[in-house]
Amino acid sequence: MEKFLGILCAGGKGKRLGMITNYISKPFVPVYDRPAFLYPLKQMECSKYIDEIIILTREENNEKFASLGYETIIQDDRVVRDMFSGLSFIKKKKKTNRHFVLMPCDNISRINIDAVINLFLSKPEIDIAFCIKVIRDRKKLRDMGVYDPRRKMVYYKPKLPPSPYGVLAPYVVRNTLKIPPVSDAQVLNRSNFIVYDYRGFWFDIGDVESLFNCTKFLRGLYAKR
Repeated sequence: MEKFLGILCAGGKGKRLGMITNYISKPFVPVYDRPAFLYPLKQMECSKYIDEIIILTREENNEKFASLGYETIIQDDRVVRDMFSGLSFIKKKKKTNRHFVLMPCDNISRINIDAVINLFLSKPEIDIAFCIKVIRDRKKLRDMGVYDPRRKMVYYKPKLPPSPYGVLAPYVVRNTLKIPPVSDAQVLNRSNFIVYDYRGFWFDIGDVESLFNCTKFLRGLYAKR
């Protein structure tokens, strides 16, 4: 069975969270009953394909993440600007023939990573697989990647979103993909990609409003159990 290297991208500064990150780093911001990073980390741990996980982090958080027992790599902010530049940085640090699964530390959902990996494996010509989801909040769409199914293009932070489909991680990436020093959207549009239509809940807790809404949603979800 094909094995994958999981990468948790946890090097963001969390500027949109305002004063919260004056007291606690973005990955450790509490969401309902646990720090934010544990949600995507648990999704990777549950994958039957991911047999190794690396945490891309900042120096001030390195010791905390290393205590979890996973390999950590301290990012260089001069070259790491987004998820794909983070992947390029890791590829230079770690030699591996595995394909990759990229997850941000601030996205909370029930996306089944193995379903996206299975889609990726079903198409040998594909470089990248990722999720799309209908996002009703156009303000949120203007702050994220948006997939246009008509043109089969991805637009990052468009002023006028061309469709309601937001682009979500995980990104499943072929090892042989060459990543130029450009934005995430440009990397996607220069590659052969396939999309997985996700219908469940999803929150990007990168801002205070989303953090509040996610916590409220999860409290209600778990209260029903």
